Amino acid sequence: MGLDKMHEEVLRAFNDAWLRGGRQQHRGRGFTPGADAFFQEQTREIVVRFELPGMERDDIELFVERREIVVRGERRFPGGEGRVYQQVEMDYGPFERRVRLMVDVDPETTSATYEAGILEVRLTLVDHDPPLRKIPITTTEDEE
Repeated sequence: MGLDKMHEEVLRAFNDAWLRGGRQQHRGRGFTPGADAFFQEQTREIVVRFELPGMERDDIELFVERREIVVRGERRFPGGEGRVYQQVEMDYGPFERRVRLMVDVDPETTSATYEAGILEVRLTLVDHDPPLRKIPITTTEDEE
């Protein structure tokens, strides 16, 4: 067997084994975005920030209820013809992340922006019982 043919066989075997083993392990674990939540004293808002690197705004859904934020979407595996993965550590797949709040918020005055892989949601405190509302997400490009 020639050296080129042997190289091709090794690459094919490596790629097949990795896709069967490594990628499925990470895919089974799924993607879960990290989140921070805090109260902003100056604006009197609850701010929740989600890490969503590598995602497009249109692939993210955001819902707000009285005391809960729900973010849904899918971070897709960037497969492609001719790729031979040596390592796959990033998580992919559909996700739903819920953040429970300790106070009631008003979905009607909620705003959300998405920049550099960070979804930032700003919520105002409320005294009444507001309904579930889907929140549109904007980018700075929308403002230009």
